[in-house]
Amino acid sequence: MRILQVVHWEPRFSYNNAAYFSRRDASVETLKLFAGEPEPDPRHYDAVIVYGGYMSAYDDAGNPWIPAELRFLESCLKAERPVLGICLGSQLLARLLGARVYPSDAPEFGFKRLRLTEAGAEDPALGRLANHPSRHFLALEWHNDAWDLPSGAVRLAESDAWANEAFRYGPQVLGIQFHLEFTQEHMAYAVAHNAGKLPADPEAEPPEAFAAPGARWDELAGNMERLLEGFLGARILSTGPAGRLCGRGIVENKISM
Repeated sequence: MRILQVVHWEPRFSYNNAAYFSRRDASVETLKLFAGEPEPDPRHYDAVIVYGGYMSAYDDAGNPWIPAELRFLESCLKAERPVLGICLGSQLLARLLGARVYPSDAPEFGFKRLRLTEAGAEDPALGRLANHPSRHFLALEWHNDAWDLPSGAVRLAESDAWANEAFRYGPQVLGIQFHLEFTQEHMAYAVAHNAGKLPADPEAEPPEAFAAPGARWDELAGNMERLLEGFLGARILSTGPAGRLCGRGIVENKISM
């Protein structure tokens, strides 16, 4: 298995999926388009994971590499590669698919119990996260921006504050607004180095809540592995003509630059 992970800063910590990929002898490569690295051929990879970042998906002026990343993601869809977008990654996918991405009036931060929709409970990836009938699961939130549901996509999860927490577009594109990939060390470092800049969530726990290990971090890591098992297990359901996504057409001319 060959995985491409797209990052938006120089990583200081491994994500909590590193052990999952190691146990499966997966080859994991990192792409840094923000640093000017060239776009690879997505056909060389079994799946692509696009991680988060502190920037906004619509801020091309402040992040001039964003159009290049949108073009690369479009090439992934046309090549029928499975793509998982996390936080900023989901916002970039939503933008690519023609949806609005904008500052949220309900920023979210910290541990949250999210709910799967009925469609989410049946989803091959997200459906693994929650026990029926409650459909709740643990995630981490850290976002000031939000996306509208792309046309043709299916809403998979929601929170008390926001309806759009996850979507699927066809069998190969999955976007999640929340985080499952953070380790406790990663989160503690990020919180400490972003004091005063955290999302203004009135329901958030204090920053000290992320300073020590605990059972929730194990639950989060377990959710990451279950999501990946479902996402990668059904990664190529069928193949169709070039430029099609298993019966759901690639959105044409949707990239706004």
